[in-house]
Amino acid sequence: MAEFFPAEPDEIWPEGAARPANEPELVFRKCLEAALADTPWIVIQNLVVQAPDRVGSREIDFLVIDPERGMVVIEVKGGNYRWVPELGWSRRVGDEERIDRGGVVKQARTAMFHLVKTLAGRMLHDPSRPPYLHGWLVALVDADVRADSLPPEATDHVLDAKHCRDPQRLRANIDDMLVALQITYPDVACGEASCMGEVTRRYLLPSMQSRFSVRSEIHNARLIENESLRPVRLVMDAADELDRLQVRGHPGTGKTYASLYRASRDLAEGRRVLTLCFNIPLAASLTARLGAQPVRGTTTPEEIRGRRCVTGRLHALAESAARHTTHAPAQMPPASSGQPYFDALLLALEGAARAGEFGRFDSIVVDEGQDFTPAMLRALDALATGCGRIAVFHDPNQALYTEPEAAELHQRFGGPLVLRENLRNSATITAFLRALDPARLADLVAPPSVRDGQPVVVWEYAHGDINGQIAAIERIVRHLVDGEDVRPQDIAIISPFTHARSSLAGVEAVAGMPLLPLEAAARRGADEPPCLRHETLHRFKGLESPAVILHDVAGSGRNVAYEAMLTACSRAQHALYVLRSSNYAGGAALPVQGQLP
Repeated sequence: MAEFFPAEPDEIWPEGAARPANEPELVFRKCLEAALADTPWIVIQNLVVQAPDRVGSREIDFLVIDPERGMVVIEVKGGNYRWVPELGWSRRVGDEERIDRGGVVKQARTAMFHLVKTLAGRMLHDPSRPPYLHGWLVALVDADVRADSLPPEATDHVLDAKHCRDPQRLRANIDDMLVALQITYPDVACGEASCMGEVTRRYLLPSMQSRFSVRSEIHNARLIENESLRPVRLVMDAADELDRLQVRGHPGTGKTYASLYRASRDLAEGRRVLTLCFNIPLAASLTARLGAQPVRGTTTPEEIRGRRCVTGRLHALAESAARHTTHAPAQMPPASSGQPYFDALLLALEGAARAGEFGRFDSIVVDEGQDFTPAMLRALDALATGCGRIAVFHDPNQALYTEPEAAELHQRFGGPLVLRENLRNSATITAFLRALDPARLADLVAPPSVRDGQPVVVWEYAHGDINGQIAAIERIVRHLVDGEDVRPQDIAIISPFTHARSSLAGVEAVAGMPLLPLEAAARRGADEPPCLRHETLHRFKGLESPAVILHDVAGSGRNVAYEAMLTACSRAQHALYVLRSSNYAGGAALPVQGQLP
């Protein structure tokens, strides 16, 4: 049986109306429910989609999805809306003929185009060649239409009342459309190989909305990501011919998106691509976004040589070299020995790379390059043997470890392209980030289209008051989940310190929900109850979350230095709460402001 979202349609009753304003959609839905009763299809009603090339959004009346083939956008019109050859699309109101200059055909086609473009921005596919079938229909639920009276662009796309109100005819027309699309796009995989089911579960249903709340604002921001990141794509398109590329950007300016865009574009052009970063969660995210297999220390060089897209941490690649090649030092130090062990790993990687153990790469992309030490850059040089195309994306202001010298990066990759527009954070969070050190982030700007967002809250607790922090975290979570309808998975609780050293050590649940590290949370099944994610700011670097609670900001030292605080606070897209100790003496300005909810 087809599954409809929402399960029950909304009836819109204007004041004093004798019938719902959306009656045509309600009539069409009943017939659609009957037409698709014996299918495993999915129907989304009133899907709001942000226009990818301009401000504003489009509402799709019905999106009909066959998980084994693709999707059909259906725009519904009722009453005496019709095509008049002399006038075009129009509706008669009293004695007046009101012309719809855009027309329902353009509306349906444009809505489909916007949806495909939005999905292309999320899935990183070519918008002109989506990996699923996509088409459109117009449903005139009250009109009788002669096929030969329609304009050419509407032929085979308009369903009149006879078809809209007859379930068998309606089902046949939708199926005919999908069959015609299969003929038009023979290279699109259908059946069990179709990606449409995953596209629906991963991208469409999580973004589905017909009302706007705080949670909807989060979803809407995801939908408009394609538009907000368009300047980044333009920069990357212009830099595509540069084989040696350095991109420097402030927090939230789209560096990770740009790195993915470069990698996916190179893959589409047939290149063998290596994408590297420093920390595990970011590596997992890059791997998933590129549709690659993860590289682990246990992965053999032989397996890696067989992959066209290789994605992972530099140190995971180094562990592979140390375990499986003859280029490791004669005796590796034990892992517990710290820096000597990692130095030996990089030497093993350098030797294996120069010997061609991983095969030749056509393109190398490095994200979060500010964490790459000179030894890591030397290993990168070895991996680039025979590869003339390499791009490094970094932000010196977020260097939590040893930062490579600017001159060294310039010598290797040329002068930097600089990204300054914050496309991740709300305008209030961007202003807060600038205030952490106005001199260092003076040129970080929020574009005019970015939402204002709620004020940032910095709450001070008495030094050592663990229970006070736990109570504050609980209070914030309950407000977001219960009061603002924010999903638990859209909240990240991060700390400068490891979990065992944080105020949440030993705490297994907050607000009745399990508290889990990122990897454990990602492994939970869809049928398991919701959980909250906690992590160190170091491991959360390169990632983002709609709401962030930063706690245990105490004392001084590297863990609460300016770079650490900037990294942590810039993870928040919409809501940021900072719990700061009364003894805080870090390098970033964190004055008490706002109030706990």
